[in-house]
Amino acid sequence: MTNFLALMTILFLIFIIYLINKIQLDRQKFRSRVKFLEDFIVQLSNEQQLQNNQLQLSEELKQKLNYINSTLNKEIYELNVDLIEGLYPRK
Repeated sequence: MTNFLALMTILFLIFIIYLINKIQLDRQKFRSRVKFLEDFIVQLSNEQQLQNNQLQLSEELKQKLNYINSTLNKEIYELNVDLIEGLYPRK
């Protein structure tokens, strides 16, 4: 009976050591996966920030182009009016 209990104790100890080892390996795998995901999220965040900056620059350029277009349209209109008034003076 004592031999059986000693054998069972040894088997349980071996099983416990195996489980502790497996838990540590699983934790390492989990940490490496989490690290990979964190790096991936940081990379995506940086890319998104870069795209947001480009979009903001694009929007600013669009506004400047609209302003320049309206200014040019106004100047061309005034030039045409001046040209017509010069060609056909009022009587």
